[in-house]
Amino acid sequence: MLSLALLVMIDQRAQGQTITLNTGLKVETVGVRRDRELVMGKVQVGSGSGEVGYSAAQIAKIDFPEPRGIKLGADLLAQGQPEKALAELDPILAYYGPFKDIMGAWWSQAALIKVFALGALRRDAEAEALVAEIEKAVTDPVMARKVQVRLSAGLIRKKDFEKAIAICDAAIKQSTEPGILADAWVNKGDALFAQKQWDGALLAYLHVPVFYNDEKSFLPHALLGSARAYGRLDDTGRAKKTFNDLIAAYPKSAEAAVAQVELQKMQAP
Repeated sequence: MLSLALLVMIDQRAQGQTITLNTGLKVETVGVRRDRELVMGKVQVGSGSGEVGYSAAQIAKIDFPEPRGIKLGADLLAQGQPEKALAELDPILAYYGPFKDIMGAWWSQAALIKVFALGALRRDAEAEALVAEIEKAVTDPVMARKVQVRLSAGLIRKKDFEKAIAICDAAIKQSTEPGILADAWVNKGDALFAQKQWDGALLAYLHVPVFYNDEKSFLPHALLGSARAYGRLDDTGRAKKTFNDLIAAYPKSAEAAVAQVELQKMQAP
């Protein structure tokens, strides 16, 4: 873990970061580090280098290049490999932890994907603790909304369906972010399905493949949910087709394994 975190640090320093102060002044650096309330930036001075320090309160944003592990972790999660996703995300969290209260750091994004991974592994207590940590640290309103919607999945597992649906409906009404909307519709579908509202659940799930087809991490869940809803509505043909579509499109996902079992049940005499 330490060596992976070190690789993240080396990669970030190789690419450099830009500190933008509240005054609008931009400071180009070749590396930053946190020293309590100060952010220290390494800068080139002629043929040499030195450090400049700014309090966190003076900084509007730091432009960090996106770590490769963010996309890789999300892709691994979509492929049904949450343990491998965690291995990619944890070094990012370790590196960005000291900067998580500053706009531009990738801690919240990595932490949110980790919440998904922990949820997939049914490590709900860890997921809830991390959600609480994100809520304390987040400064971006879009990220705050993502966290709230992700929290609704835990509420559904606790059978607090009305609160979960209220969170999802608020996100659907107020957000324009495709990832937030896809997550909200999937979770709303889960809540309605758990309440045996098959028509409403189906409609919610179908929003994802119809309107948010680029949000790949939500598609396997949405397809599985819609196939199950078709089954509950006695639409066996569409149920089988959707299960098969899921298996063909996402063969390595956890949802595909569930779809295989569901198909076997439907074909049993």
